[in-house]
Amino acid sequence: MNKSLIAVLAATGIATAIVTSCGPNSSNTFQNKPAPPPSSFSILAGSELKDIEGSLKEDIRAATGLDLKFTYSGTLDAVDRIAAGEQFDALWVSHGKYLAMNPAMKGRILAQEKTMLSPVVLGLKASKAHALGWDTEEPTWKDIADAAKAGKFTFGMTNPASSNTGLTATIGLAAALAKNPDALTEADLKNPRLADFFKGESLTSGSSGWLAESYEHDPSKVDGIINYESVLLSLNAGGKLPEPLTLVYPREGIITADYPLMLLNDARRADYDKLAAYLRSADFQTRMSARTLRRPVNSDAVAAAAIPKRTLIELPFPGQASLISALLDTFLADVRVPGSSRYVLDLSGSMRGDRITALKNSMLLLASSPTQSSDRYARFQNREEVGIVTFSTETGPTLIFPMGSTAAQNAKTRADITAFIDPLVAKGSTAIYSSVQRALTELSQERSRGTEKRYYTVVLMTDGENNRGLTREEFEQWYSGSDGQSVHGIPVFPILFGEGNETDLRALADLTGGRMFDSRSNSLSSVFKEIRGYQ
Repeated sequence: MNKSLIAVLAATGIATAIVTSCGPNSSNTFQNKPAPPPSSFSILAGSELKDIEGSLKEDIRAATGLDLKFTYSGTLDAVDRIAAGEQFDALWVSHGKYLAMNPAMKGRILAQEKTMLSPVVLGLKASKAHALGWDTEEPTWKDIADAAKAGKFTFGMTNPASSNTGLTATIGLAAALAKNPDALTEADLKNPRLADFFKGESLTSGSSGWLAESYEHDPSKVDGIINYESVLLSLNAGGKLPEPLTLVYPREGIITADYPLMLLNDARRADYDKLAAYLRSADFQTRMSARTLRRPVNSDAVAAAAIPKRTLIELPFPGQASLISALLDTFLADVRVPGSSRYVLDLSGSMRGDRITALKNSMLLLASSPTQSSDRYARFQNREEVGIVTFSTETGPTLIFPMGSTAAQNAKTRADITAFIDPLVAKGSTAIYSSVQRALTELSQERSRGTEKRYYTVVLMTDGENNRGLTREEFEQWYSGSDGQSVHGIPVFPILFGEGNETDLRALADLTGGRMFDSRSNSLSSVFKEIRGYQ
């Protein structure tokens, strides 16, 4: 091709396209360079943001050149992880006000931008909402508490000490019942109407996602759940519910999650700014709303058609971290439905060494006296009943440790648990299913003669495969047969540890309505703390 012609074409911006098609070697000279690989950007995120990773991560990568690496955590646990020195470029949770007030976060949050909105509301089966008249007239929080106390409806909610939906719902309730919502006091947080409200709770969870999955799997458990508006709308859109949920917005107002993206690593500020700008763009906000049913923060974006067109009335969020701590302390000690649990602990020979040490340290953490860190919410609490079943070749006897309802009773039981755990040694084979069967049977018997509402759960910790006692098939036959029907509704939460059989443990969790926890990527102590949100 004539050089002068190339010069002319270059001026018009089309020379490259023509030249690269000319001659067998021209592509080696003029070929465009490949796009640089995406830059990794680490985010500690709330578990409810898994839908962003699942459906929008590639869009974000294409637009920003950032490959988001998500690590998921509960909101309160995120504080501990950052305080312990874990390094992330950013933090992305549903609600940041409590985190920003926490002393451990002082100076760590370098910038933050709201990215989307979803209020925490009550979703009730349409027939129940109609029976209560709440499908045509919005109730007050007082109306809701009175109806719950009277047994007119039951609900599921996440544990306020481990999940944002439970925390914000409890704060909203306390604010709505206070004499002056704009100036909450500790007296407001001890309002007996809080306990009235929780008399209707029949399902708890450590995460909003698992709560929704549990309700979808068996809607007969409760009349409804408290969750993000987006989660409730997604359940309705999924088409798996026998009847849709009616969303109830209490008249006084609610607290809305605004999903702030918070910068933690100043060296990544330019990437953070690029990411935040894209997340807030009208284009992304429109697609985000369509896929996740959250409300846009950008007024130029188009909200999903399923989102109710209504003005959200916001209740005030406490301005002091001490008030939230007092609320959680009151909830755990005096308000919540107490738990009865069985910790089924593997003492087989493969647990020798570091494994038995890690197991013992985790149990000792749960039995230790509360401190001022958020770890204290993972400790055994007032009114709980803790049962410990050890096993190896055979299942050992069950020891019951009632926590009581006074500080003196708490202290004695903590000492008793410590005295039992300290001398444990590992030896023998592994009788998993026989031990779980005993724990379930004992809890079922306790439940049948119980005089108060309790949550019944089994926590299984094992590093091996079952090789003694009941086989998996025998256990499943027992559970599904008439002899095992009485234990239904008591979830088993297996902890995958060491070479434990992931397939078997996951199947056990699915069969009983529990959830498997993986300690291979997190410390055993952190897994035990996470499980506490489900008890």
